[in-house]
Amino acid sequence: MPLIIDSNEKVFDTASIHKGDLIRAKYNTWPEPRNGLVTAVSESKLTVIFLPGLGNVTNYFTIQAAEVEAGKWSVLWSSDLVTINAEGGLT
Repeated sequence: MPLIIDSNEKVFDTASIHKGDLIRAKYNTWPEPRNGLVTAVSESKLTVIFLPGLGNVTNYFTIQAAEVEAGKWSVLWSSDLVTINAEGGLT
């Protein structure tokens, strides 16, 4: 039995979303979406900075590609606010 196996894993299209893109994301347990800026993009994870509304505070959240595929995230993103891309149920 081999230690490494081939698999088809869902990953982010790094040509579609970029560092600096504007994003509006909602995790399935959050009461409302959060707006932010994409600060890092890899095939498996997006890192987003957002303002939580508590004075001069910033915070981060991460979006895993596997969780988006599982339907746990709804995401809107744009590089220019002209073309808005969507994944999940957010509109």
